[in-house]
Amino acid sequence: MACFARIYQVIVHREYKKIAFINQGAVFFLFLSRYNDDMINHYASKGLVWLDASNPTTDEIAGLVKRYSLHPLVGEELKSSSSLAKIDFYEDYILVVLTLPARIRNDSNTYEIVDREIDFVIGKNFLITSRFETIEPLEYFAKVFEANSILGKEEKMDHGGHLFYHMVKRIYSSMCEDLENIKDSLISAETRIFAGDERKMVEVLSNLSRELIDFKQTARVHQDIWEDMVSHDELSIFGKDFILYVRDIRDEFNRIRELITNARELLTDLRETNDSLLNTRQNQIIKVLTLVSFVFQPLTFIAALFTIPAIGVPLVTHGLGWYGIIIIMVLISVLTWRYFKKQKWV
Repeated sequence: MACFARIYQVIVHREYKKIAFINQGAVFFLFLSRYNDDMINHYASKGLVWLDASNPTTDEIAGLVKRYSLHPLVGEELKSSSSLAKIDFYEDYILVVLTLPARIRNDSNTYEIVDREIDFVIGKNFLITSRFETIEPLEYFAKVFEANSILGKEEKMDHGGHLFYHMVKRIYSSMCEDLENIKDSLISAETRIFAGDERKMVEVLSNLSRELIDFKQTARVHQDIWEDMVSHDELSIFGKDFILYVRDIRDEFNRIRELITNARELLTDLRETNDSLLNTRQNQIIKVLTLVSFVFQPLTFIAALFTIPAIGVPLVTHGLGWYGIIIIMVLISVLTWRYFKKQKWV
């Protein structure tokens, strides 16, 4: 009975969805819920509340500001996307605005990096997130958080700071996955480069370079946020050990920076290799064309010479003269080509 009472607290006021899980060999079907995308999702666990505002209205934000006594400037920040990552410290909570790079496939069937903003208001017993776009890692985290709350498998969640920590870790894990996918694309490009697709790889490498540049530009400000958070005493509202969690986030971000650096170095090496192979191929083509031109140049001269309307020119008036001219031209071509072969020019 206590189990069902606990489940009821989680699913109240939500749109029903059926989930099955196994407990001691028996299969139970639970009907869970979620708000629509344009409403605020409520998640609760052990006195900790997470309110996820997806495409929030002005009235919804005003309600959150009033309920949690937030500063009016915080409310203004939550109402719209600013595309400016920052951190602000208040007496009982912290505002963190993060811009996240997301790798998506566009209409031309290539990938691009787009910015996704998410605002966090981190309190002692609550966490508010505000966003105006779908953020896949956050959607995944919501499902895991909800399932763990029902099954009693929560991570350490003593305050909003712990919830924020696990959420950012999931987001960074998704960013690492995107970078690993970019690295896989680079490795695939390397194989194609040495398979003779140098020309096609010019565009592929340019697209990957653009992705890495955009990824780096979007994520670079995160370092300043974590350094700023570590150096402030306002973190004491979450306990003395919370700084360890922030440092772990910073270390995770440093891993992302390292992945970006490694991918850019690999990209640079591949570009140099591809350019070198392209230049070699182009030089080879120019060399062949030059040799062919050199072979045909004396033939052109001979043909032009015997077209001069002059009396007494050898072979011209002879009945078999035309055949003799052809034989001479073929002999010159063969001898010239054999000379090139002997000099290892072809």
